[in-house]
Amino acid sequence: MTKIVVIGGGAAGFFAAINAAEFAAKSKSQVQVQIFEASNLILKKVRISGGGRCNVTHNLFDVRAFCERYPRGSKELNSPFHFFQAQDTVQWFKNRGVNLVAEEDGRMFPDTNTSETIIDCFLDSAQKANVEIKLNHKVDSVQKTENGPFLIQIRNLEPVLADKVMIATGSSAFGYQLAESLGHSITELAPSLFSFKITDSLISDLPGLSFENVEVKLLIENEKPFKERGPLLITHWGLSGPAVLKISAWAAREMLHSNYLGKLRVNWTGYERIEAVVDLLKKLKLEGQKSQIQNIYPEFLAKRFWLKILEKSNIPMEKRWADTSNKELQALSESLFSTELEILGKNRYKDEFVECGGIALNEINFKKMESKICPGLYFAGEVLDIDGITGGFNFQNAWTGAWIAANSMVG
Repeated sequence: MTKIVVIGGGAAGFFAAINAAEFAAKSKSQVQVQIFEASNLILKKVRISGGGRCNVTHNLFDVRAFCERYPRGSKELNSPFHFFQAQDTVQWFKNRGVNLVAEEDGRMFPDTNTSETIIDCFLDSAQKANVEIKLNHKVDSVQKTENGPFLIQIRNLEPVLADKVMIATGSSAFGYQLAESLGHSITELAPSLFSFKITDSLISDLPGLSFENVEVKLLIENEKPFKERGPLLITHWGLSGPAVLKISAWAAREMLHSNYLGKLRVNWTGYERIEAVVDLLKKLKLEGQKSQIQNIYPEFLAKRFWLKILEKSNIPMEKRWADTSNKELQALSESLFSTELEILGKNRYKDEFVECGGIALNEINFKKMESKICPGLYFAGEVLDIDGITGGFNFQNAWTGAWIAANSMVG
């Protein structure tokens, strides 16, 4: 009998274990599958993802376009996604009675709107497939023996022999140490998906205010600028929301090197050209000549933000539109189109943090998700130097890598 041990009871670990056991049953192979979880809690990130709703994947079903959502790993994921992509994830869950529905921005959640649905699905599938879930199994070391199998030392328990081992430990330091002990190298680690600490009078009293579509440009000393579009959220500590989280992923290592200092240029209008902003303000001036400038403003902006922008542009809010000069209109347009804010540090995004860095990708055979250095050793998920932007892309990396590893471990 082939014995497979998956180290890590998270998203990638469960998906690999379930699929390995199911593939073995279909092919009538004699396989025993076990998950070793160091703590007494499983699927922690699944539980908290998407505010407790679980952002399972993204409804972008074009593989090339999907790969472009990964600051690290886009090239390597192209081949795996041709075997198992977001569409396959949707079908996998549908086959188990879980319907995933897409929101306007493409993020996909279970139609029950709770991550417990995904957790129940995994636990039910694992039970049906005879996957053994071993909690409080803290692995101390893994060694490859001379005659083939792996010797796994478990704290305060008897050692275990396994024919195939998969490391699916997410961004835990222990997983990286384990991989290094088996001959792998770890790339530079840095937080990804974080929000920016910004103290500026423009946003200081506006926590909770959101913008549907802004453009942000991140300027870091001695680095090329980074640019992103999307929703933005003003918080108690600065700025967050998809636009900021996405740009933080692309600039994860550069921000680390700059000690999380830089400038963020915000186009609050989302317009591509400043002339369009000027034209909009001229139209408002024409339509509301007799009104005070504080009372007639672009419909996509909240009034309290508009008052702050007027203050920033040195325009009295009691002034009538008819009395505003072209110079004032230009100043107001520039404030709306390009506000430069000082970044003073980072904040992790709730508990849904993602790590940039991990096992070097040139050491992995992506057709099998197997180590090129240590045969019989497999990886999936965030333990690899792969990370995606926010929106379900990090989970899809976990599902795809786990599915391919499961196939390989059984085959």
